[in-house]
Amino acid sequence: MNAFFTAKEYLQWLINSKARHGIHSPFLYQFLDQCLYRESEKSLFEIPEKHRRNLKNDHTILEYIDLGAGKRNQRNNNSNKKIKRIEVRQIALNSLQQPRYCRLFYRMIKYFDCRNVLEMGTSFGVTTSYMSLAGAHVIIDSIEGAYPIAELAGNYFSENKFTNIILHRGNFDFILEDVISGKSYDLVFMDGNHRGSRTLEYFQKLIKHINPEGVVIIDDIRWSESMLNAWKEIKNHNDVTLSIDLFRMGIVFFDIRLKKQEFAIRF
Repeated sequence: MNAFFTAKEYLQWLINSKARHGIHSPFLYQFLDQCLYRESEKSLFEIPEKHRRNLKNDHTILEYIDLGAGKRNQRNNNSNKKIKRIEVRQIALNSLQQPRYCRLFYRMIKYFDCRNVLEMGTSFGVTTSYMSLAGAHVIIDSIEGAYPIAELAGNYFSENKFTNIILHRGNFDFILEDVISGKSYDLVFMDGNHRGSRTLEYFQKLIKHINPEGVVIIDDIRWSESMLNAWKEIKNHNDVTLSIDLFRMGIVFFDIRLKKQEFAIRF
């Protein structure tokens, strides 16, 4: 995504976006007031933040095939995939979820009393462990396609006794259906593959596995034009009732009691 396109998108989003004032949907106003804008006590997250700091100082070199979309505007299809050789610290500096979003996911799991969560894109497990801290009763299926990265995440989970995380290693294209078979989720976080076409395919597979009052979060909806188009299709899906655009992320709800509405919310 070039800088001009990003700036244009941000300006348009900023013009249309709101904070909690002026929101007439009782469901949304309460969500903003009691979850989105209600900060969490940062001391709760000392373990994942220590892990984050360690990763950012880890010079270990990993080798793996990058299954995602690569850099913005970079073509990265099956025909030109190459082995990626990169330091842990470089991956951590460029791809770890910002703490404020990690805290938001934690709050959302608490707020919606989620019991079953799916994360597509474990990375090193920082975000996963934030979600795990929402309660031992929360069962998290987390999928990571890069095996060396998954190995580090798995070791971190074991060492810190995150026993409610089930780590699945493999390409989303090959293992997603097996992972979700026979299951229903209260919250799904889609990350890890930033191709719009793939995001739409995964969303279609997930639809029947989302509980009626469930929520799906899609990361990096403006990563590329194809991701932005995918977001537009998702929020207009017949099963989606209410959607929230946080500029970086999109959140969709399926509760039939909610009116079909779209909101751009500042966060």
